[in-house]
Formats: sequence, C-alpha cells, structure tokens
Amino acid sequence: MWILWFAQLQAAFIFQFFLADGFSKEANAEEPMAIWLWLLCLLPLVVATGIRWLSIPKLTEPTKQLVAMIIGLALCEGSVLGSIFLVAPSYPQFQIGILMVAVVSIIQFAPSYATPGYQLEQLER
Repeated sequence: MWILWFAQLQAAFIFQFFLADGFSKEANAEEPMAIWLWLLCLLPLVVATGIRWLSIPKLTEPTKQLVAMIIGLALCEGSVLGSIFLVAPSYPQFQIGILMVAVVSIIQFAPSYATPGYQLEQLER
C-alpha cells in the first residue's frame, strides 16, 4: 500500500513537470475563473477527503481499504489532471494552488491505517 501511495504522490509532481512544463510564472487572465472549473477541480478532493476520513476507518479488511484508497487517490489525480488541462492555460497561478490542495489530499491517504500494529495502539488508549 505504501508503494502505491508514494507512486501516486510522485505522479502529481511528474504530471506537473512533464504535462504543464513545471511551475508557470505567468499571471492569471483578467476575468474570474468560471465556477464550474472550480467545482470540477475541487469537488473530487472533497469526495476523496470524505472517503479517507469517513469510509476507510470503518473498513476492517485490508483489501477493502486498498480499494477505497485507490478510488480516493484516483479522484485526487483526476483533480490534478483536470487543473493542468482545463485551468493552467488561462489561470496558471490557480492551477498551482489546486495542485497544492491536491497534494495535501494525497498525503492524507498515507496508509498508516494499514500498518501492522496500528489498530492495536488505537485500542490500548
């Protein structure tokens, strides 16, 4: 699980550097970004956060935890890719902000819940 999580975390940065040519220093367009673009990029991160903190703690089998983790990470990566292709051309600074939020969302999926002994420490307290 840790290898999958780390690969997805690195993929966010790889996408940024190879698909968006790194971090842009250009300014955003003058007109405000459409609300549907914000929703398209941020709503998957909200759903992924819900999966991480509401669904995964209730799952006891590692295979179900793995499936939930992959779904959550896919939502996070979808947000990264959506921001690169839809937001970056006109709003490069907003795209970097969305990337930062997505990386935090990916980090929360670190599979500490699947580490041996994690449940025992929780029960002892």
